[in-house]
Amino acid sequence: MLQCDCGFKACAEHEDELVAEVQRHAWEAHGMALSRDEALLLAFRVQLGAPPTISRQTANRPDQEGL
Repeated sequence: MLQCDCGFKACAEHEDELVAEVQRHAWEAHGMALSRDEALLLAFRVQLGAPPTISRQTANRPDQEGL
């Protein structure tokens, strides 16, 4: 399970489902295109008790890549 600062909660039984939920939410709610690794990093940070943060510079929209 992962909870976003905005209140959204992602919960899934399988890793692939959690990644998909986190990526969808990040894009739709925050305009952030997260890679699979970034989404997993968020989940692992939560498991370790660290703040689940990804910088907006790291997670760009696909139309901004290469800028």
